[in-house]
Amino acid sequence: MATQCKLLTNIAQTWTPIRFDQVLRNDGGMYQGTGDVADPESALIQPSADGDFIWHRFVHWAPIQVDEHDSRERQFLSQFCRDPYTNPDSTGSTDADHTAGKQFHLASWAFYGRDHQPVAIRVWHDHDQPVDIIHAQFTAQTWDY
Repeated sequence: MATQCKLLTNIAQTWTPIRFDQVLRNDGGMYQGTGDVADPESALIQPSADGDFIWHRFVHWAPIQVDEHDSRERQFLSQFCRDPYTNPDSTGSTDADHTAGKQFHLASWAFYGRDHQPVAIRVWHDHDQPVDIIHAQFTAQTWDY
């Protein structure tokens, strides 16, 4: 017998989906965005059928500027998120500090993809100034179809 506790919030927070302007491969028509980063759909991969997937993300944050007397730790997080605009359900979250030479964050996570259920990469940080994403990649891979 297993015991489980799973918590969820739908209260708006400062998570931001990463939007993409280039499609490197689009088997099965899983990308349906316009390639315009102003279009919210440009953040989404939507499986064309149910299946087991391995999802990959690579996020390269821009370097940050910190006053030499500021020793506060900063968090830089990323996650996969199903239905990011309607009913956010995140998985595969990672947390990393952001110091010189640690701007690159890579993660892979296996989870079930549902037919036409959108998935995005979302990011969040607690730095006191805006921080750009200067490069990102997002991949979904399945052998089910």
